[in-house]
Amino acid sequence: MVPGLKSFKESFSDFMDQYVIIGGAACDIYMESEDSFFRATKDLDIVLIVEALTPEFVSKFWQYVQTAGYQHIDKSKQKPEFYRFSKPISKEYPAMIELFSRPPYNVELSFAANVVPIHVDDSSISLSAILLNDEYYEFMKSGRISIDGISILDYQYIIPFKAKAWLDLSERKISGESIDSKNIKKHKNDIFRLSALLLEGKSLSLPDKIAEDMLEFITKVADEPVDMKSLGLKGMKVESLLELIRQYYMLR
Repeated sequence: MVPGLKSFKESFSDFMDQYVIIGGAACDIYMESEDSFFRATKDLDIVLIVEALTPEFVSKFWQYVQTAGYQHIDKSKQKPEFYRFSKPISKEYPAMIELFSRPPYNVELSFAANVVPIHVDDSSISLSAILLNDEYYEFMKSGRISIDGISILDYQYIIPFKAKAWLDLSERKISGESIDSKNIKKHKNDIFRLSALLLEGKSLSLPDKIAEDMLEFITKVADEPVDMKSLGLKGMKVESLLELIRQYYMLR
C-alpha cells in the first residue's frame, strides 16, 4: 500500500466523485486488490474533477494539508494548474501529493498565500498537457472506479495515458530537451506490466485521437529494448503483448 493512503482514504471518503488517483499509486492500489505487486511508489497523483468540485472539498483538502504539516507547498505557473505538497510531519500521510486541475474552475483553488513557484518535472508537464485535451479528459472521467473507498483510474485507462506520456517525453528528448530517460522508461515498463493484465476476448473502444496515439506508441515502442524478466513477465514476448494491446483497444 502507498504509505499514507489510509489517512487520505479516511479524510476523503465523502468526496470520491470529485477526484481520481492516477499513475503509479492507482496501479499499486489495483494490483494490491488482486493480491499482486506493481512497484513501490510513495506519491499520490490526483486529478480534480472540476465539474464536480465543491468548496467543501477544497476546505477539507486544505485542512488535510495543514494537519499533515506539509513543509513544501508549491504551485505551477502554467495551465492547467497543479500543486505539489511534500515532506509531511509523519508517515501517516503520503510523502508527496501532486494535485492537478484544468479550467474551467467553479471554485477557488488557492489553498494558501504562501505557495511558491514549483519546479516542474518532465512527467508533470506531460500530464498537464494531456489533461488539456478534451478527449483524454473525458476518457479519464469514464474510467474511474472505486476500490476500498478510494477513487482511482482503472488500469485499462491508465495504459493510454502512459502511452501518450511516453510519446511526448520521447519526442521532446529527441528534439533536444533535457528529459530524464528514467521517466521515459518508467512509462514504458508500466505499460507492459499493465498490458499483461488485459483479458483476451475483452475490448475497450478509444476516441479517435487516443486510438491514433496508441497506434503510434505500438509502432515506435516495438523497436525498444524491454527486460521482460525484470518486470516479472518472464516467458512473455513483447510482440505478443503489443498484439494484445492492439486487439484489446480495437486498433486498426
